[in-house]
Amino acid sequence: MHSITLRSPAKINLGLWVGARRPDGFHEIITTMVPLEFGDRVTVKRAETGIKLKITGIKLNIPANNNLAYRAAELFFKATGINAGCSILIHKRIPPGSGLGGGSSNAAAVISGLARLYDRSLNRTRLRNLALQLGSDVPFFLKGNPCVARGRGEKLRPINLPRLLVLLYCPGFSIATAWAYQQLDRTRRNLTAPLISPKILGLKLRRKELAGVAAQVYNSFESVVFLKYPELARIKTLLLNRGAYAASLSGSGSTVYGLLNVPDPMAELINSGLPWILTRSRPSVRLAGLGRWRKPHLRRRIGH
Repeated sequence: MHSITLRSPAKINLGLWVGARRPDGFHEIITTMVPLEFGDRVTVKRAETGIKLKITGIKLNIPANNNLAYRAAELFFKATGINAGCSILIHKRIPPGSGLGGGSSNAAAVISGLARLYDRSLNRTRLRNLALQLGSDVPFFLKGNPCVARGRGEKLRPINLPRLLVLLYCPGFSIATAWAYQQLDRTRRNLTAPLISPKILGLKLRRKELAGVAAQVYNSFESVVFLKYPELARIKTLLLNRGAYAASLSGSGSTVYGLLNVPDPMAELINSGLPWILTRSRPSVRLAGLGRWRKPHLRRRIGH
């Protein structure tokens, strides 16, 4: 095999509780992460030496060697001792700094693709350890299934969820995760116990008890992000008023999403010219072994 093309899905957080800062600088979190049909496309090709990275679609204003996908390739060759290289082509649609995990997803796709291209029998533990060196979310994207994440995000447990219809609002600006954590640490006076339960969330979604889902997608970052960006708070209210049974910030932002029963009540929003993306959560599959990428059948995007 000379090259491989993989889906690189976006994700949303169904609830995100941020706890205390740990001695290692990370924070304890509890969240349910769900991969989406909407995402990027990553092609990895063999090369005799060196690493080349090309990005089409959304342009990123960072040097190639600071890109997580590039760093993933560097780490793979260093860890495996393989004397070779690769070229990476990313068709980018996930906005950077949007809370949708685009960089982490790209890195996971590169690790998975290189493992297959070079027929390296890396077990799950080694792949996970490589992924964790790149970022807390990268191991999740290697799994490719909805997962409950705890610790700094590296303690993953698969969770059975029905497929979800999701409407994303991507406002066109990014929010730095480091800034969001700093603001939480600076402004919080009393740290509350977790306000969400992934177990209850999963039960309510599977039983279609949708009235109780909204409380379970509480996101700790909303207190600081909505204060600085009140338009995002208005978007959340708008989604709920238009028929979403739950709405929340994804990650530390800037994306706000709504969970829908059917898209019809949101038709006016979707066609309004704002940066809306209609998509679904992905069925449970592993990232490795997907091969050919296909467009999500439900995705519609208005604006840029």
